[in-house]
Amino acid sequence: MLALITGGTSGIGLDIAKILDSKGYELIIVGSRSEFDTSSFLKAKYIQCDLTDEDEFNSFLMQLKDFDLDVFIDNAGFGDIGTFDKTSDEKESLMIDLNIKAMHFLLKEVLKKMKEKNRGYVLVTSSLAAYATSGYMATYYATKAYSYSLALGYRRELKDLKSKVKLSVLCPGPTKTEFEKTANVKFLIKPAKSFKVAKVAVKKMFKGKGIIIPSVRFKVYAFLGKISPTLFANRVISKSARKR
Repeated sequence: MLALITGGTSGIGLDIAKILDSKGYELIIVGSRSEFDTSSFLKAKYIQCDLTDEDEFNSFLMQLKDFDLDVFIDNAGFGDIGTFDKTSDEKESLMIDLNIKAMHFLLKEVLKKMKEKNRGYVLVTSSLAAYATSGYMATYYATKAYSYSLALGYRRELKDLKSKVKLSVLCPGPTKTEFEKTANVKFLIKPAKSFKVAKVAVKKMFKGKGIIIPSVRFKVYAFLGKISPTLFANRVISKSARKR
């Protein structure tokens, strides 16, 4: 059994890798770090790849054709905070390339092969941010709305084909990872533990759950985001983001 995990060197991705390792999966962990120690895993290979670099990404897509995957964890991504006119164009461009472009085409390539085999599990890491909009993190929220919408659209296609390929979307809220450091934010509410989120995610993925929200607290936030008038929710969330 073979599992591929992008963004697997830290946070939720790393914890999912540990869980799959304990279940006997051979792992391919993808990250941008120059080195990553896989000695703690039973059988793991690390592939260094900057998924925002077009040449490296295309090279990795070619490698992907040779992998007979049973599980794909599409987890790589990051955020940023700041007013839209002052945030770094370079950082936002990289965010769009990673959170949207790389996610889109990796997912598409993997699903092509899984559909042919008529088996496999896919988990796309989106966010509770997909349930609302926000100032001060506008680009990040928009990228997560994209991944959420795309993944559920693909899931519907698989359902209509009566495919045995299972596609799930993970929507965590604030979680203790490197996200705060990378996005230059500080969570105003207590973040969830990464391993707990990963444990729920893996369990629900293997059950074929469509949308995975890993705690009751996060489910409440998602519900409120859906039922609240759009502009009212935007004002409340933006006020919170501005305080960060």
